[in-house]
Formats: sequence, C-alpha cells, structure tokens
Amino acid sequence: MRQWDGQPVTTLQLLLSLAQRPTLCVWCHSAPSLTHVHVHVSTDDWQRLLKNIRTRAEMWGCIIVTSVLLLSGVGASKWVVYFSRTDICAWAGTTVTLPCRYDYPSPFSSTRVTWFHISAEGRREIAYHTDGNLLSPSYRDRIKYMGGLKRCSLQITNMKLSDAGTYHFRFETDNQQGRWTSPDAITLSVTGNMFAAGETVFLSCVARGCAAPGRNFALYRNGINLGQSNKLSAIYNFDSQHAGTYTCRPIPPQNVQSPGVTLALGYAPRYTTVQITPREAVREGDSVTLTCSSDGAPPAESFAWFKEGESGSVPDSFRPELRLWSLDYRDHGEYFCVARNPLGTDRSRPILLNVTYSPKNTRILISPKGDIMEGFAVNLTCRSNANPPIEKYAWYKVNGGQPWTKGNAQNLTFSSVRSHHAGQYYCTAWNGFSMGTSPTFSLSVLYAPKNTSVLARPSTVIEAGSSLTLTCISQGNPAVENYTWHRINAADAWETRSGPSYTIAEISPGASGQYYCEARNRIGAHSSPVLTVKVRGRLKVIALASAVGVSVGLISLTVVVMIR
Repeated sequence: MRQWDGQPVTTLQLLLSLAQRPTLCVWCHSAPSLTHVHVHVSTDDWQRLLKNIRTRAEMWGCIIVTSVLLLSGVGASKWVVYFSRTDICAWAGTTVTLPCRYDYPSPFSSTRVTWFHISAEGRREIAYHTDGNLLSPSYRDRIKYMGGLKRCSLQITNMKLSDAGTYHFRFETDNQQGRWTSPDAITLSVTGNMFAAGETVFLSCVARGCAAPGRNFALYRNGINLGQSNKLSAIYNFDSQHAGTYTCRPIPPQNVQSPGVTLALGYAPRYTTVQITPREAVREGDSVTLTCSSDGAPPAESFAWFKEGESGSVPDSFRPELRLWSLDYRDHGEYFCVARNPLGTDRSRPILLNVTYSPKNTRILISPKGDIMEGFAVNLTCRSNANPPIEKYAWYKVNGGQPWTKGNAQNLTFSSVRSHHAGQYYCTAWNGFSMGTSPTFSLSVLYAPKNTSVLARPSTVIEAGSSLTLTCISQGNPAVENYTWHRINAADAWETRSGPSYTIAEISPGASGQYYCEARNRIGAHSSPVLTVKVRGRLKVIALASAVGVSVGLISLTVVVMIR
C-alpha cells in the first residue's frame, strides 16, 4: 500500500493509498505543525541520535532535523557523511531536499563535492558537481546546493519520474588521500498523480494536533461533499468520473480543511514508434537521429533504446532521441525503444537503420576443416560483410609472385584435390561501391611420399676402394620423416639402413647389388625403384721384358692382368 499526505499547511491531512501498487513510503513535509529539532551532539553519539529520531518520529508522526552540530572531542574528527533521511517520497513536479552533512579531520579543507544519481535502470548521472560543466543535462537549472559549515544538502525542483533512484555524496579535500564517498545512499521515490483505469484507490482523513481525536470528517471532490469519511473511503475501478481535487473538512464545519490531493486518470504509454532522420539510407560516416514517440498520461519520462540481437540497452540512450554520430557498419541493424511512465511501459516495433558500407572483413573459409588429404572434396568460400550485398567475386592463385585467375563465383571447389592445387589463394568481393580483398589463404594438401628415387654419387658403376653415396629423394606433405634403405644380396637376404643418405666410404666388390629406399611420413610410405650398383676390381700393370735379338732394339711386351 502506498500513502501520501500532500503538503499540509494545517493539522488536517488527507491520506491516499493505492490497493494495486506496492508500498513505497510515507513522508511528511515541513510545516508549522511539524516538529523541528536542533541537535548538538558529538559523533560518538551518532547511533543513539538516530535511534532517538526514529522513536520520536513514530510518536509525533513526523520529525525534521534542521541542523546538526558536531562538537569537538573524541570521535569528532572522523571521515563521515550523514543523511538524516534515507528514504524520501515525492510527487512529480514538487521540490525535494536531500538532507546531508559531512565531516573530516583537521587541518584538511574541502575542495570538491559531488552528488551522483543511480537510476533504477543503472544509469549514472552527476546531479551536482563543484565544476558546473560536469553536471548532467537533466539536472541543469533544477538543483541548488545548500552547502556551507559542512552542510551538503541538495535541493531538486520540478521533480521528474526519472529522478527516482539512489543518491550518493562524495567530497574531496586538499589532501591526496582525503577523499570520501558515502557508503549509504538516499533512496528517492517519485510518483505522479495519475492513476490507471480500474485501479482501486483509498482515501482517508487524518487529524493531528488541534483537530482532536474522535472528530468526524467529510470528504469533498471539487468542493462537492461526498459524505462522512471516518475510515477509508474506497474508489473502485477508478475512471474519469473520479478525477478531481479531494479535500477533508471536519464535521461540524470549521475554518479548516486539508490541502487538496488531485487525482487524474492516466494510462501507460501506447502507440510507441521510432522515426529515423534522415529517412533515406545513410552511408558510413553519416549521422542520424532516432526519435521515440509515445502517447501516455502522464507523458513518458523514461526511455531506453535497444538493438536487436544485442544484450542490454544502447549505452547512454535514456532519452527520447538517440543520436548516432559517424556511423560505421556495426551500427547497421534494427532498433526499438521502450517508453515508461508510472503506469507502465510500451515497446515500439523494430525499425531498420540501413547503413550502406563497402565490403568489410573479407575472408576465406575452408570446408572441411582440419587436415586436407589428397582426394578430398574441398570448398573455399569467400565471405564479406557489405551493404548492399556482394555482387561479384573473383578468385586468384599466386604463382611465381603473380596472381592467376581461378574463378568468379563465391565458392572455389576442388572435387578431388591434388598436391598441385596447394598454394596461396585470395579472393575479392565487389558490392557496387567498392572492393574488398581477403588476406592470402594457404591451401595445404597432405599426401604420402611419392616420386621416390635413389641417386648414386659418383655413379652406379664404381671402382673398388672408392666412396659411394646413395641419396633417397622423395616428395611428401608433411615432409618425409623416416628413410629406410634396403639391399638385395646374392642370397636374396635384406640389409637395412636408415637416414636420407647411405654412404660406403671404401666400397668393396662384395657391395655390388641392388639397392632401394623407402620414404615415410605420417600419411603413408613409398619405395623407390631398385638401383643396381656394380663394383669393379682395381687394375695392376705387369711389365714382362724379353731380349729379342733384332737390330731394331729392345721391344717391351706389356700384359694387363685383372687382379681380383
């Protein structure tokens, strides 16, 4: 149940409560009939003071602490911010003061103070700042800082529904470490005087002071007597006929009546729409304004903007106009607004903000992902963000530093990819405004070793005692990891060696035979053709001399014998 007592100027008050809304609070306004207390206390007595104030408030119905004086002594030099009231309710359009005092040790002096407001939506605003340039626009010309003698009260005029929320006070001194923010906060609730059709409203007349208990009272609407009202007077299904200004008068009549409470018929926002200015499509770098319009009574005072597909509201978007400066492609999308008044909320339909932009984030995607083996079906897709959409694509393969055209569709497909398809690819995308080019994409095709062969140095026919090196050559991706050498001897037996090269430092005739190598990577293995090596024996020259008795001289006979 929520209750109001208006702004009494006499001891007679009209209390109003609503059956269909949650309790907010009950408050009193300063008036001659209310008790004013001047308190002089040290900070050590602070908690006791608060307890006494609450007790007296219950006895008197209302208490206003108009001044608090901290006396020097133990505890009087603490860092402290004190709010004499932490829950305040106000009608929209009225003036409210947030009562505050603060203290800090000597010899510091205060240099800067700040009041900041946190709304129910989590929006943070500067309600007051020593530097007026930092003040939030919604508070300009509506606030008065009531400082001096360590007072820090803040007066807010023409209360708005959006002023509801929590308020914190912060002060800074001339010492770098002398800063303090109130751990507590003042909670301010703001309510309009309009009520939705169908609500149940209770009215009652309450007297204090000179209006003795036991008196009877009459309830009036627009000066018309509605009859005696000793207890709650209920208005069921509130509608336009119940709107008006209500007052209480004692029975029999006296020269006194309560302040009037005006009730009006209202309704939650409806017909909420969004309009974009300018209406035509905009390009990157342009600026636009989105305006939220709504029909409500009272008019919507709180707004929030959202973009479809994103969590949370658009930052700093709690006004009916959303201004987007220097658009970029990420601003493209559908937006909607939510309008709120005390009686409810209404959401607009999404509207498309059409931002045209050149191709962005052009890239190549491959399918399937992971290792690509020879024989796989492979698809390369060119993707790009653009508005309007991409019209033309082109594919290129870099060979010898030069691009070679490979296709002009969005996809480049290999039904059975081969090792010669591997290489560097890139694509371009054109949308009628400009072109986007992807980074180079490396297509790697994995395959088992192939084209394996053996190279003999210096030759496959070699003289005994010479050095022979056999080298295994093979192509594979990934590169060959293991080499195995095999020799087939006369007995048809196998001998195995490892490594890409096989060297015999001093070959003997017995090393003649057939050799081959096997190359292996993680994909598979491949063997070379057999290579035949022949080792020849070394030649010795024997000179046989015989004396032949002929006149022409000595004839020598040379015989070449193969030594094996």
